[in-house]
Amino acid sequence: MKSAAVYLMIGIVRLIALLPLKGAHGLGWFIGIMLWRTRSGSAKVVLRNLELCFPEKSEQERKQLAKRSLIALGKTYAEMGVAWVWPIPKVNDLITQVEGMEHLQKALDDQNGIILIAPHLGNWELLNHFFRQYLFMTVMYKPPKIPALDKFIFNTRKRVDVGLVPADKKGVIALFKLLKNKGVIAVLPDQEPSLKSGVFAPFYGQQALTGKLISDLAKKTPAFLLCCYAKRLEDGTYGVVLKPASDDIRSDDPLVSATALNQSIEECINDCPEQYQWVYKRFRKQPDGAKLYR
Repeated sequence: MKSAAVYLMIGIVRLIALLPLKGAHGLGWFIGIMLWRTRSGSAKVVLRNLELCFPEKSEQERKQLAKRSLIALGKTYAEMGVAWVWPIPKVNDLITQVEGMEHLQKALDDQNGIILIAPHLGNWELLNHFFRQYLFMTVMYKPPKIPALDKFIFNTRKRVDVGLVPADKKGVIALFKLLKNKGVIAVLPDQEPSLKSGVFAPFYGQQALTGKLISDLAKKTPAFLLCCYAKRLEDGTYGVVLKPASDDIRSDDPLVSATALNQSIEECINDCPEQYQWVYKRFRKQPDGAKLYR
């Protein structure tokens, strides 16, 4: 992406942030509908993922879910300006409901550190705002190659006062050190890692290359394992959901651990499947080399 395009994109994000929430959602609805009606590449990936993960559903049911998923995705995109640019108190006001607060309180009371497991479900950007009201957390950050975009995204993270470590070996070492000191880290569990950094494990009945980082962190520390996501409610505001993850993630068996992690993610997704990022090619690599995407 050229610098001019980056500045244009940043400008669009700031313009969208001038809209009221209902206006941003209207724009997001339009984006999602266009992705669906034009049979875009995104729509094809979503349909394929739903075909793989929900074979028990009829074709019509999967199409309806795919359409709702793309609309939800469009709204999430449109909300980025809201989460990144709106005044922090105004963003915090969008979180009108919290489910499982007792689990977060227990994790804080235990004082053994916390691993926040945050799948790409709902609006994950709002989680930064929610958790900052109760704790200081650190996340991995991979800087974009274009300086202007890097500066913009970096500043949106830092304004909420979130700790950042590089997404490399040094960053992993930093995460271990933070947990050793009873700190709090957040990890995205559903992105495809490299072959050496992952293990194939079932995810909705399909083999998915699953990262071993969370397993390694959990096995070597007593940190509380807490799944979290911010789902969009019917009135357009958000409800944060907190759920303890399976303790089997601490298993010494990589397959058992990865399977437990994926099952914990599935439990979150099943709450609001249309708000999951089905547009991502989660099953791109397969143990037998099969190509599941056309």
